[in-house]
Amino acid sequence: MIAVKGNQKNLYEQIQLNTQQQKPISVDISRERRSDRLTTRTVSVFDDLRGISDEWVGLACLVKVERIGTRAGKPYQQIAYYISSKCFDAAQFAQGIRGHWGIENRLHWVKDVVLDEDNSRIQ
Repeated sequence: MIAVKGNQKNLYEQIQLNTQQQKPISVDISRERRSDRLTTRTVSVFDDLRGISDEWVGLACLVKVERIGTRAGKPYQQIAYYISSKCFDAAQFAQGIRGHWGIENRLHWVKDVVLDEDNSRIQ
């Protein structure tokens, strides 16, 4: 599974279109409250790959993650898209995505706090 961002313009736009026009085959909704944050995450899995280029060999499904909530009392909404060569249910994808972000967050903390990376002048 990999994240799809705006630099893959055609793929990104086609995934947006597919996920807007089709019903997901699986949905997982979770809510989390942490200090000043309240977040509802909705993970949806889609197996309709119409319009996706054949160049994406082995593609099995699309995943949409919508995060809605408040941070420091201010509302936010975020949508992320992923493609996967395996099709799991939404709860399994949710667990994998959250696990990945946990690694990213811990790594960033070490690089920033311990190594002071944000203040590094090395380019």
